Amino acid sequence: MKKRAVLIPLTALVVVVACAAVYYFVLSAPAYRTVVLVDTSAPGNGLAQIADAVRSVAGNSGDSDALSVRRFGGECGSPGDTSEIADSPREVAQAVSALSPAGKATMIDGVMAAIDDFSGLLTRSGKVRNRIVVITTSGVDACSKDPAGARKAIDYHLTEKGLELDLRVVGFQLPQDQRDALAQFAGTSNAAYADKMDDLKVVLDKLVVPDSPDASPISLTSPEPEPSYAFVTSNRLGVVRGTKVVAETSGEFTSANDVRYSVDGHFVFAVTPTGIATIDVRSGTARVIQCGGCRDAVAAGGGVISWLADNVVTTIDLADTTAKPKSGVTVLPDRKVDEASNVYPLRILAGKDGNTLVSAPDGVSAYGGGAENLYLARAGGQVVPLGTAQGNVAIYGTTISPDGRSAAYVSAGHAGACQTRSSVVLLNLATGAHEETPPVGDPKDDGSAVPDVWYDKDGVLNMIYTSWRCASSGGPQTSVTVPEGHWRLGNSGWTQRDPGSIGHTRQVAPGFRAILVRPDSQAFTQELFSEVKGTRTKISDEVIAIAVPS
Repeated sequence: MKKRAVLIPLTALVVVVACAAVYYFVLSAPAYRTVVLVDTSAPGNGLAQIADAVRSVAGNSGDSDALSVRRFGGECGSPGDTSEIADSPREVAQAVSALSPAGKATMIDGVMAAIDDFSGLLTRSGKVRNRIVVITTSGVDACSKDPAGARKAIDYHLTEKGLELDLRVVGFQLPQDQRDALAQFAGTSNAAYADKMDDLKVVLDKLVVPDSPDASPISLTSPEPEPSYAFVTSNRLGVVRGTKVVAETSGEFTSANDVRYSVDGHFVFAVTPTGIATIDVRSGTARVIQCGGCRDAVAAGGGVISWLADNVVTTIDLADTTAKPKSGVTVLPDRKVDEASNVYPLRILAGKDGNTLVSAPDGVSAYGGGAENLYLARAGGQVVPLGTAQGNVAIYGTTISPDGRSAAYVSAGHAGACQTRSSVVLLNLATGAHEETPPVGDPKDDGSAVPDVWYDKDGVLNMIYTSWRCASSGGPQTSVTVPEGHWRLGNSGWTQRDPGSIGHTRQVAPGFRAILVRPDSQAFTQELFSEVKGTRTKISDEVIAIAVPS
């Protein structure tokens, strides 16, 4: 008996093959899949470094990791403003080497297309995690310029596709004023920043390699810049690294408004008649904060600075370029008025952890507003009286200890044009007790000055000190008895840090010092030098003051 051939309909065969294909793709789907989305918009700053970092991370991946690369950059709405350039690690090196900058930063179209790369029946979505990593040199999509709206559109597209994707965004060499927009789009915990290629490689390794946690925040933030210090002249506020001025801004500055660093060291600032001039130490970006004619500003914590608006402590976070000044709840005592109806202004002296030290002239002495009553304005609104400062001259150089328990200020007793004796006084912020530190120099000296006082990171109090003799009361200075130099306070009193070293010297980093030297003992301004490994380089003339981050 003849066997009959069994004929399988073509349609049934197609279904069988399709099912087998689906079964194969499901079984062979990788555990992890990542799409790296590269910004190739013009002018292409940092593109070569980005390409090198992507090559590096591809070299640490295998084909089984399902790494692909897509680019974005072009005309808004154009089909060619994004495209996939590699769909496996072995193709990445050649693909990124051929990248060239063009067009606008069409980041949203790139993300939308990258999402589509994960959708569809036969796509190789990861079974454990699917992630899109965006590397951008722009803080916002050039076509929408609405980070919040763009993120809503992305989330809607994900919902529409029925996908759960991990979206991370890395800003490479991104200016500070664009970072807020990027964080708003990505989410604060899903945004990272890198200024150097090596740091970008570290970030990408964290995000692309399979053992990267599925939903943990990106821990690597923008790398700290090289050590710096700041200086101010009558018309310049500048930042110095090594032997070069790396950023500066112009303004009208006086010795009453010394340059300062924010607590986190990311900003320098000084008060001008038009507002508070600030410089971002990382990016070099300068701007002016309107403060309503404030006289002084102090670091309050992190990137926050404070000043007085009338008798209310006002703050702003310099790290938030969209932030506006915020008035506190603390209302300080009314300002005194003299017989000529002149108002004695309150002065903000120092701040730490939300607490602010403020002085109020008592109206007895007309010389510089001293003596002064001191108050601690606490973050919750409480005002604590701290007694009256010593001396008959307005106090200056105030600094709060790292533990926040005490403050130090410079007290001066004025008797004549040449005869002003200065000393450093410790103030207990809990009890209000004032204690003068041991004297320095010869008791027969007619005058002395403390141009600067500060606590170092170890909590040790430091000062710059000098003293002199006068011809007579009100007469000229005849001789310097203790040249201007650096002193530290220990259990047995003040000791000179570098005996024989003359000038206002501040340690910036190991082997790196900033040094101010007066051309002569009567000079008001000073010459500024950077000393790196024993070699001095002149930075500027006519410098009023310097600051070093704590």
